Amino acid sequence: MNEFFVSLMLLGGLSSGSAMPFYAGANQFGIMPDSSGGLALLQTGMPFDESKTFQWHWGASAGLKADAAGTVFLPDELYAGVRWKQLRLDVGLWHPELKYMAASRDLGTMSVTGGNVVQSGNARSIPGYSLTLEPWNVPFTKGKLQIFGRFGDYRTIDERYVKGALIHNTEACLRWNAGKRFSLTFGLDHYTMWGGDSPEFGPQTISLSNYFRILTGRAGKEDSPGGDQQNALGDHRGRGMVRFDWKGDGWSAGYQFDKPYEDKSSIQYYNYPDAVRTLNISFDDKTRWLSDVVYEFHYTMWQSGPYERRLATDEEVASGNPHVWRESEDKPWYYIAGGADNYCNNYEYKSGWTHFARQIGSPLFFTRPSGMGTWNNLLTAHHAAFSGSLFRKFPWKLMLTWSNNYGCWFSENFAYDSGSRFEEPLRQFSSVLTTEFPLLGGALKIIPAVYLDEGDALPRCFGATLSVKYFIVGKGR
Repeated sequence: MNEFFVSLMLLGGLSSGSAMPFYAGANQFGIMPDSSGGLALLQTGMPFDESKTFQWHWGASAGLKADAAGTVFLPDELYAGVRWKQLRLDVGLWHPELKYMAASRDLGTMSVTGGNVVQSGNARSIPGYSLTLEPWNVPFTKGKLQIFGRFGDYRTIDERYVKGALIHNTEACLRWNAGKRFSLTFGLDHYTMWGGDSPEFGPQTISLSNYFRILTGRAGKEDSPGGDQQNALGDHRGRGMVRFDWKGDGWSAGYQFDKPYEDKSSIQYYNYPDAVRTLNISFDDKTRWLSDVVYEFHYTMWQSGPYERRLATDEEVASGNPHVWRESEDKPWYYIAGGADNYCNNYEYKSGWTHFARQIGSPLFFTRPSGMGTWNNLLTAHHAAFSGSLFRKFPWKLMLTWSNNYGCWFSENFAYDSGSRFEEPLRQFSSVLTTEFPLLGGALKIIPAVYLDEGDALPRCFGATLSVKYFIVGKGR
């Protein structure tokens, strides 16, 4: 029998600065106050009934946020889905799944990216549909070989440079289970932003023909912008993932190599060693003083090299193509043919890989004040996170992140500008310590958190939040 739930969360936040600290909003699905303020969030839904072959679920949530920008109503989730064996279909507006969760799920993920460098939980959800194949045993392999993946389409609903841009996602993964303890997973997760109404190029053609072009990475036709005719239709990006997992007696460990890519050179691994490397150790007993540890190293400095260039033709110089560049007036014009991958930015879709001005991918890529993409996709970062339970009753989480931010290779208008890269990095430290006090048998939870931002990439500030969450579970049919 399905169990439905209803929860109400009331949150208040204070900051010593004009904005809330980094971790007060990172991976919070874009609904938290941006400055000192409050949030009321109502959630309800019904999860899958795992005892049945054919299952269904649904969920809805909405919030009322008040901060320095005013009071606004925020639709958060509204979805329904069905599952039959390993096949699953979801439609609507829902949160992406986050991995590396703390000792209590109410404390959120311990990872900066939530386990996915391209789609974290940092931005508001994007409506669409998703057809998912959950891990399926390949015939005649006795469960040693599994495949899984996802195919979906979505539409942005925020105010952005190209309004109404569409997003397609295809994910394909292969897992090898070497016995009961060790598994090895390979995955390719690809995203394409296309369509929409551009103030520079006008409405982009949405057709079945163009849909097949974005699926196969083919160039656009004559009615597409020049860059899409020279390269591939739309703004393509994604990640290649390799993961090792070991299951011990009462504990598990894993290592994940999560490599972003932005174009053909980086999908061919020319951008190595850029990646997020994640090491985690987790105990089954979440009431231990220390039950989970996560360490991540973020590196995006190479980007297939600074740039690959050739002499530009007279036609390219006359066209004003932003890939045409010269060091000074007495130097020749060059065409930037590759390299300087410029993660999460794009010359046509200038809002970049954002939704409601928040990065869809890594939260460590900070959005420009104008909302046009990110200004710091050249960075290195170390992240450490710890979680457990105090006195076996009170879950807690501590996260510490140090980053060096070097800017990026391109200007806000996607014109190559080597001066955009900082010789000396902007150093940043961000942290959060939070705990949970369950009352009334866990139906009522009080969750305090304190935050600290220190450095030059973000405003220096100290902040705190206090949330009260009441959770009711009932029986459905």
